[in-house]
Amino acid sequence: MGTTMNDTRTRFFCLCMSPAIDATVTLPRAPKGEGEIFKDVAEEENVGGKAVNVARWLAIRGARVACGGLLGEDNDRPFVKELAKYAIEDRFVRVPGVTRRNEMIVWPGGSMKLNRAAFPGLGNGEWGMGNGLFEVVMSQLTQGHLPSRQSNPSRQSNPYDAEAPGVAILSGSLPSAAPKDFYARAVARLKSQGWTVVLDASGEPMCLALESAPDLIKPNAEECEALVGFIPKTAEEFVRATALLREKSAHVIISDGGAGAWFDGAFVAAPKVDVVDTTAAGDTLLAEWCWRCFGERGTGNGERIPRAKRVAEGDALAGVGMGNGEWGKWAVAAGSAACTMPGGAPPPSGVVEALKNVIA
Repeated sequence: MGTTMNDTRTRFFCLCMSPAIDATVTLPRAPKGEGEIFKDVAEEENVGGKAVNVARWLAIRGARVACGGLLGEDNDRPFVKELAKYAIEDRFVRVPGVTRRNEMIVWPGGSMKLNRAAFPGLGNGEWGMGNGLFEVVMSQLTQGHLPSRQSNPSRQSNPYDAEAPGVAILSGSLPSAAPKDFYARAVARLKSQGWTVVLDASGEPMCLALESAPDLIKPNAEECEALVGFIPKTAEEFVRATALLREKSAHVIISDGGAGAWFDGAFVAAPKVDVVDTTAAGDTLLAEWCWRCFGERGTGNGERIPRAKRVAEGDALAGVGMGNGEWGKWAVAAGSAACTMPGGAPPPSGVVEALKNVIA
């Protein structure tokens, strides 16, 4: 989709520090034991990584999107092609080596997933102050240009570089050598510059980032244990977990697998679908919600939800803070539709609409 200087759509930037080539290998039956060989298996590859999945769905929905982070310079071609296909601006910083390849192995009635480490060749020294990778990546986002030491000759000048900040979506795991406070520092810097910040991470990086008060977070139920000390299972526990998390973030989405998701304490049940691959389900859910909240009929300022560290007194749960219960229904429908696609591939929009229509 082309853009003009008068385009008022909200600008999204998706930060992906651990992109991947996601492969789905389909076996005709369940493995029986050690040494078994399957011949002529079906395989499908898609460019992925959590924030790449988010960016792609936002672009499909009609948003104008930039995506950046790290890419291995030895195999960036599939990513360059995919970003160009969806008119997503490429702001990735190239680093030596290759971008990882993950595999989902599925068979009738079962599956397993192999996630490889992202950029294992990067050392701790790469992330130092000054011209370290943190500064390089953040400069690429906030300055709108690639530092000369890691240039991308295919990138052209962007007329939107001088615009007011929009919505930054930080999503996915960090390379093992990255500092644990990477997201905390990124959230703090972005918010100080006026960005609305959405964060989807886990473990220590997420715990530390909560101290910087992102505007919206999206943990899943299992990830809540590291954040609030327990895995919510009942409705009361999901509401309690939401309340605790909203002391650090203005708004909270907690995904609960095939059951559905909680939006500031309001539950939306997921429709039943034939699951093929769950790789991009949570990412598509988050992207759809962000599109409904910030992008659709947006004014360009990316500020439909309050930007505050703590919820205002009297701002009840049950979804009031999210502004519109329909957004949650659309988000759950999109996430459910993504489960029907292999390897993180985006679902047809018609499937999303059909599923949304069956959600009560």
